[in-house]
Amino acid sequence: MKKTLFVVIFGPRFGLCEKNLMSDALCFKLIPYFCSPIFRQMEKKNEFLIPVSGLALGSHAYQYEINDDFFAGMDYSEVQQGRVTVKLDIDRQETMLTLHFDLKGTVRVPCDRCADEFDQPIESQQQFFLKLGTENAEESDEVAVVSPDLNEYDIRPLVYEYIILAIPMHRVHPEGGCNPEVLAMLNQEVVAEAEEDDTDTIDPRWAALKDIKLNDK
Repeated sequence: MKKTLFVVIFGPRFGLCEKNLMSDALCFKLIPYFCSPIFRQMEKKNEFLIPVSGLALGSHAYQYEINDDFFAGMDYSEVQQGRVTVKLDIDRQETMLTLHFDLKGTVRVPCDRCADEFDQPIESQQQFFLKLGTENAEESDEVAVVSPDLNEYDIRPLVYEYIILAIPMHRVHPEGGCNPEVLAMLNQEVVAEAEEDDTDTIDPRWAALKDIKLNDK
């Protein structure tokens, strides 16, 4: 009995199709995991794509757990490590989607005082509007106009921006958390600078005044 072997693709898996040329019967033998590594990235769905055109009117709640993988996926990310919970409430109306973001967690940043990294607590509430219009144009930092036929909208850039904005400008360890060795060196530098200021040479224009004796009479 003559047989021919065909290779066919089933989504992210390879399967073998063995066809008996003497009959019309097809026998499929699926090889589970044969090409899994190649398609693993294709299988991973972007969880930050929110529905737009297909979203029903009313309120919708989402929750995201941000970790190191999130920051690794952002180009030139200022933050590399963190754990942040993002709660998103969407109010879907006829011509607009209102997005309410509530962020809370920690991000790993260097201390401005001792340069050691620490977990900086962050917390923020933000609001963003998706207006349904005929042009894909951003009106402001809080408003974007998208087509009513748009299937999905990627909120990853918004989430990242809100995390960065929530980090304080002055980032220091909590009291007592700084590296003691670094603090000791900083204190030595401060003392040395103070002593140097005390021993600075007096301006020669005023040096002669030291020898002048004032007479009260």
